[in-house]
Amino acid sequence: MNKKLLAILIIIFALLVLIGLIYFLFLAPVKETTPAPEAAQPVIIADQQNLPAPVVRNQVVTRARVSEDELKSLSASFVERFGSYSNQSGYQNIRELDVFMSQAMQTWAASYIAQARASQADTSIYYGITTKAVVVGTNSFSDTDGRASFTVQTQRREAIGTSANERSFQQTADIALVKEAGVWKVDSVSWAE
Repeated sequence: MNKKLLAILIIIFALLVLIGLIYFLFLAPVKETTPAPEAAQPVIIADQQNLPAPVVRNQVVTRARVSEDELKSLSASFVERFGSYSNQSGYQNIRELDVFMSQAMQTWAASYIAQARASQADTSIYYGITTKAVVVGTNSFSDTDGRASFTVQTQRREAIGTSANERSFQQTADIALVKEAGVWKVDSVSWAE
């Protein structure tokens, strides 16, 4: 037998095996087995007099104390998301952070977004800025008073038009947190010039 004929036979055999596998795995009818009916078991109702009385447990839910390091991490994450912006995102960066904001900050954010939308800035030319927190320093922290203040040093990258037209710079953000209803919330963010 020559080599061409042998190669053709091997290919035909492989195709037949492949077709058989496809048929048995995907196209062959599947027999549905019905489970055998179980013998009916009598229902035993417990005697009401033998049941123990329900136990009532008074559980006090306590909130875990939040450490200074956890608030630093929250501050860094908040500043990164708050400071990353695109003129084509519809202020999504601020709206998504609403759950982390104090009532005063939520009011400010809603007002800021309304004013920015009213100005109807041109979105045909892309403008975006990304922010990465580098170092977080503590200005003040008092768990008992429910106030904390941190300084977040950031590395920011600004792009206008295309990503080829971008510049990098460092900027500092001061962030204040307050405890509202026992939960730490961001009360203000201010960028240093």
